[in-house]
Amino acid sequence: MAKSDERPDRISEAEHAVMEVLWDRGTATAAEVCDIVCEARDWSLATVKTLLSRLVQKNAIATRPDGRRYLYTPLIARSDYVGGESRRLVDRLFGGKAASLVAHLAETEALTDNDLTEIEALLKELKQ
Repeated sequence: MAKSDERPDRISEAEHAVMEVLWDRGTATAAEVCDIVCEARDWSLATVKTLLSRLVQKNAIATRPDGRRYLYTPLIARSDYVGGESRRLVDRLFGGKAASLVAHLAETEALTDNDLTEIEALLKELKQ
């Protein structure tokens, strides 16, 4: 997996859909990725291959030949990606203050009672 100082270029929403397949499967061919995402997104195999190529160029995934096809494997962990994107979101929209994000979600009623219970449990666990 890529280290924090080797972060790939930003991943687009479409590229993220491809990454989700690779994170779930570990390794996949372009056809296998297409089997999962093409119908739902109205994509072709060519679109998936283009997205895979971009992700290779961004050092987000690795490719290796397997006979007449290629296998694709993520180079960054989902947790590392989510962590980086979360930090960018908080920095950009809430001045780097995660509490402001939670307050915003609470004020806009985007948090359910279950969400609040989970947040409270997490905070209690973090304090210990």
